[in-house]
Amino acid sequence: MAAIVASLVLIAGCGGSSDDTVSGAAKDPPMTLTTAPDGTPITMPAKNHLYMCPRPGLAPVLTGSTASWVSGTTVDLSQVPFVEGSVTWTSQFAMTMTSAGRNLAGNGLPNHPTGQFPVQKGTPAYQYYSALPAMGYDNAAEIPIAAYDLDITVPENPTPNAHPSCISSIFIGVVTQTGAAWHAEIAPDSSLELHDPITALPLDDCYGHPYNKQYHYHAYSWKCFPNQGDPGEHSPLFGYAIDGFGVYGPRGENGVLVTNDDLDECHGHTHLIEWDGKQVSMYHYHVNNQYPYAIGCYRGTPIKLPQNLQE
Repeated sequence: MAAIVASLVLIAGCGGSSDDTVSGAAKDPPMTLTTAPDGTPITMPAKNHLYMCPRPGLAPVLTGSTASWVSGTTVDLSQVPFVEGSVTWTSQFAMTMTSAGRNLAGNGLPNHPTGQFPVQKGTPAYQYYSALPAMGYDNAAEIPIAAYDLDITVPENPTPNAHPSCISSIFIGVVTQTGAAWHAEIAPDSSLELHDPITALPLDDCYGHPYNKQYHYHAYSWKCFPNQGDPGEHSPLFGYAIDGFGVYGPRGENGVLVTNDDLDECHGHTHLIEWDGKQVSMYHYHVNNQYPYAIGCYRGTPIKLPQNLQE
């Protein structure tokens, strides 16, 4: 159980600054997020929910936040004490098509700068990280970013199931635009109460941070993705969930920002999208600024992850 706690307390995705534009790209949505209300269950597939497979000892509901940047269900990103720094990495990533499916492989390091991890003493974010335990470290502030073996193969043309699947591991998808990963939007504290990660810990300017040295995104994760697409058009593909379905940006048809009302219980829907260079009507996920932000459950059949990604 301690391993689960150590792995999950740091699922608080990537932070951002008060600048709400990306150079040469479409303007981002407003700098607020809508988190889940206190007491939201994680045991069922439903809109605005995260559907996690049972984990012994963990609370079955989300607990509200007392962080200064959270008021009720509103997360004010301009008030988050983001992790400071600008560290560049040598990212290695490739997507190839094989007889088994779509292979996504690399070293897990992003192709953009990240905050400074371990979190530096004297910075505003340090007090939040240093207060949390982390297996193998004196506290969570000491966890660094490092390369790891990212090598999974997902279905090339996934099929939606009538009934969704729960999320069993925190690793939920790969951002092909950057070479890094998405993790599930859940974060246990030392008492095993569960939180929306963005309300529990400050993130870096790209809404990411490391768990087990693995850099990953949460919440408003698309801020640093290099291809944001064009205003008035559907957002481009950002990456893939581990069931093989694509994860697209926050704009839907005709460039209109997607809300949870437009999506199903897994945070996706079906309409015409670009898929492997063709226009195809198929199911896909969206990231947006409403909990669970990216993937709430799996509409397809998730692959079995390699051992190093099965936390």
